[in-house]
Amino acid sequence: MNQASNKVIFIIVTRNSKRFMPSCLESILNQTNRDFQVAVIDNNSADGTASFVRSNYPMVSVIENNKNTGFAKANNQGIRLFKAPYVILCNPDIVLTPDWLEKMLAAAEAEENRGYGVFGGRLLKLKMLNLETGDMEKTEVVDSCGLKLLKNHRFVELGAGEDQSNWTTDQQVFGHSGALVMFRRTALEEVAIRDKFHQLGDYLDGSFFFYKEDVDLAWRLNVLGFKSLLVAGATAYHLRTFSLSETIKTSEVISNRRQQNYLAKYYSYRNHLLLLLENSFFSNLFLYSPQIFWLELKKLIYVIFFEPRNLLAWVEVIKMVPEIRIKRQQLMAQAKILPRDFREWLG
Repeated sequence: MNQASNKVIFIIVTRNSKRFMPSCLESILNQTNRDFQVAVIDNNSADGTASFVRSNYPMVSVIENNKNTGFAKANNQGIRLFKAPYVILCNPDIVLTPDWLEKMLAAAEAEENRGYGVFGGRLLKLKMLNLETGDMEKTEVVDSCGLKLLKNHRFVELGAGEDQSNWTTDQQVFGHSGALVMFRRTALEEVAIRDKFHQLGDYLDGSFFFYKEDVDLAWRLNVLGFKSLLVAGATAYHLRTFSLSETIKTSEVISNRRQQNYLAKYYSYRNHLLLLLENSFFSNLFLYSPQIFWLELKKLIYVIFFEPRNLLAWVEVIKMVPEIRIKRQQLMAQAKILPRDFREWLG
């Protein structure tokens, strides 16, 4: 399969996502711009997601994996198979407004935006009304208008919890949530990890499995000089009960974390360590070491007392050092910006 006839490919990675597929797919298929394909990459769902999509949406390509390969690897499958000039990663719990794609492509193809490789719109929150049927209600509360990197190297969602009226202007941002984001294929090809661990090229880092692989990709794209644009007029909705904002209280973070399953906690903790080791300029790590150390110390103390199993993340990271070193060397050899340029995002 090597599809190249459409300008855009929507890639939707699913895992027991059947209840979300009607609202997600119908919002995509009803776009005013029709120059796209849709591919569902199913990670061994047990609820019949793949067969449901095949039966009800024959225009959608469906690829079934015989195991859960993770969010990153499944998206990489789709990116490799469908060779459209623009690649959109879309979660199944997303609902687009009808002109979302039209506005995104207009922004991407505007002469003044040629230097941008990544595009995202305003994501507003969906409220779940019925878990069984997947019925949801749209709100005017921001879920994300992009990613922001703080001095302690923690990432938060721009605008999370605010009213959408606060975000009406296009602007450059660090990156976008992997829940819904559009890339130029040329940017993805340049940032792909190609080494003895990833012969086919990893666009999203497959070793992350899931959690923070979108942040990792945004970070690598920045180091390679690709800018990200918030297209404020392109609105979509996302079902997420908790968005990490800049003003969030520690007690709220802990409360949300306690509701997550073990794998989510483990990969969230482990993958943040990978982010720092693989992508950071050493001079910036040194400059912001007090802030980084204080955050990581608090997290470590919490893990020791409340999630001791997650200390295994340190063991795994140590075992991954040879892989981490190779990825880091490749990224830094290709870097198009200096450490001081990157520091402009740390605020």
